[in-house]
Amino acid sequence: MKKDIIEIVEELCTKEGEYPVKNTKINGYSHKCFDWGPSNLGEYFSLALEHEERDMLVFEGKRWTYREAYLEASSFANALINRYQIQKNDKVAIASRNFPEWMFSFMAITSIGAVAVPLNSWWTTKELEYGLKNCDAKLVIVDRERLERINPFAEKLKLNTILLRAKNNPNGDLWEDLLNKYSDLEMPKINVDKDQDATIFYTSGSTGHPKGVCSSHRAILSALLQWMVVGRARTIRDSIEEDDSQPSCLITVPLFHVTGSHAQFMLSFLSARKMVMMYRWDPEEALKLIEAEKITSISGVPTMTLEVMRSEKRKNYDLSSLKELSGGGAARPTSHVQQLQDEFPNTNPGLGYGLTETNAAGAVISGEEYLLRPGSTGKPTPPLTEIKIVKEDGQQGSRDEVGEVYIKSSTNFRCYWRDKKATREAFDKEWFKTGDLGYLDEESYLFIVDRAKDIVIRGGENISCLEVEDIINSHPSIIEASVYGIPDERLGEVLCSSISVKKNIIFDQKEFKNYLKKYLAAFKIPEHIDEHYEMLPRTASGKIYKLKLRETMKEYLT
Repeated sequence: MKKDIIEIVEELCTKEGEYPVKNTKINGYSHKCFDWGPSNLGEYFSLALEHEERDMLVFEGKRWTYREAYLEASSFANALINRYQIQKNDKVAIASRNFPEWMFSFMAITSIGAVAVPLNSWWTTKELEYGLKNCDAKLVIVDRERLERINPFAEKLKLNTILLRAKNNPNGDLWEDLLNKYSDLEMPKINVDKDQDATIFYTSGSTGHPKGVCSSHRAILSALLQWMVVGRARTIRDSIEEDDSQPSCLITVPLFHVTGSHAQFMLSFLSARKMVMMYRWDPEEALKLIEAEKITSISGVPTMTLEVMRSEKRKNYDLSSLKELSGGGAARPTSHVQQLQDEFPNTNPGLGYGLTETNAAGAVISGEEYLLRPGSTGKPTPPLTEIKIVKEDGQQGSRDEVGEVYIKSSTNFRCYWRDKKATREAFDKEWFKTGDLGYLDEESYLFIVDRAKDIVIRGGENISCLEVEDIINSHPSIIEASVYGIPDERLGEVLCSSISVKKNIIFDQKEFKNYLKKYLAAFKIPEHIDEHYEMLPRTASGKIYKLKLRETMKEYLT
């Protein structure tokens, strides 16, 4: 009988094992931490030089080896210090769609001890202004589209900009010029403590404005190394013979999400994995790249593996290189799990559960375990992560009892940037309160059943219902609004709204959605709108009866 993954990990992580673990105080509480490995992201990214001649990145036909990518990052790091006087703890934002320079700039920023602030490239001008002002960015790396959105307020915030993939930046520098000026310079040697801040990722919260999730070098490295240890345990359990062929993955989701930045980009350094970046997600283009680049892994929102599986042109391509079909960032319908295995019998379907606040770590499941429990998101990821269920009365739930999912781990974030109240509310001592409702079964498999926080996840994108409601309620024809999600096979959830419209008003949905576009990114605009000419239904306590509205909308659309 095969050993359990957790049992193997425990053996690997003893004091005498390959990956020793010790208890360490973080913010006054004891946490399990690795007693080996890189102490900061600068040391971590230097792993590139251990497999320097292997391909690191492919984008639109151009290739970078790990050495070439590291040299670009080194040049840019010198530009940050010498041109902009960026020092430890300074905030440097990245506001761009997925480009190779996104990765190189992130490597440079964190390697010199500055704080990388990836911003959502779908944000509007107002949302970008909020994020850049909130994090107090000294510098922002942008592409053309984001520069246009930033220009209206750049002077007010005294922002320096570095423009990617352009020949002219009237208000700042060009990436290529800086690289040429500081080429051939080694990565600066900066002493960076592992508990120093490394990143601020913004996530939608139930309070409306996005919250800046501030994480340390230790927290990020703990997530990456923990995944590596679990991978090693799987190799031992399944007696997988290691070979010299290079693993490869598609970069399928935005790098401003921890799924993209952590599970796809940064994790690749541990196995010398080749990354193939797509300009935008397109199932047929993905099929072409899988065949051409011998892709071994797809890891994005579950929607993506579904679209590859259901593509009418799938049979036209050789997909035999695929070994892993993982997902994260949203739920996968249970019926899809066996379908994936049937359609791709030589692959392992998998799913991960984590949050921005946990640096994407939490629980993970794959292979036979997943096929037997398609509704589960796995066991707490060993050896660093613990999960418990807490009921409304504050007591810990028993097996199979539904309550809020709490996570204790050295992968957890430090704070919400400049929001002490939200930080206090997010923690119960050393436990992070996820806002998700779930239960642990008799074998400690986690099942997520709902969300306590009023958040809709559409195709991996977090949307605050309160934020959208606030904008809708600002329209002169609207009396009140309720925003919610309903299940969707392709996207996980789609955003819907029920609105109460003033009487004697001729309501034009097209005009209304154009109004919302002025204030909200496209993915935050409700796809289905239910009009009422009276007050929305109420619960006994007088609150809008969102559950009833949701069920009515589901019936209407089915």
